[in-house]
Amino acid sequence: LTPPQAEVTARKLAFDGIDLLTASPGDRRALRGKRIAMILQDPKYSLDPVMSIGRQIVETLRTHEKVGKAEARDRALAMLEAVQIRDPARVFDLHPHEVSGGMGQRAMIAMMLIAGPEMMIADEPTSALDVTVQLDVLGILDRLVSERGMG
Repeated sequence: LTPPQAEVTARKLAFDGIDLLTASPGDRRALRGKRIAMILQDPKYSLDPVMSIGRQIVETLRTHEKVGKAEARDRALAMLEAVQIRDPARVFDLHPHEVSGGMGQRAMIAMMLIAGPEMMIADEPTSALDVTVQLDVLGILDRLVSERGMG
């Protein structure tokens, strides 16, 4: 996420005793998504436009946990409900361009939280949303972070 001219000047960047600057690519990959998740600014550019929202959430879960398709779908639907999406079963089958910005951001939050990370990095998660929707999304994030004990 940093530009090519950026330079890391820290001597150590640690998460749970693992120095991320010296960790192998495999070790860093094991942390991403499962233990550390990131929510980006605009779901229009972060979600895959050719995959349904539900399929993206299921794929994220199945990348990090060995679960069957039916269980993954059930958990994805529950996560969509947890981020206050009305009619999760309908939204599960929609593509990102078929939902509002606020609903897309909620779907992104569901996708980032489905694997149960310990830490979530939020990069201005409401900057692309209307003010009233911003408050809703921030409330959802605050509640889920508190409920799950995330940093």
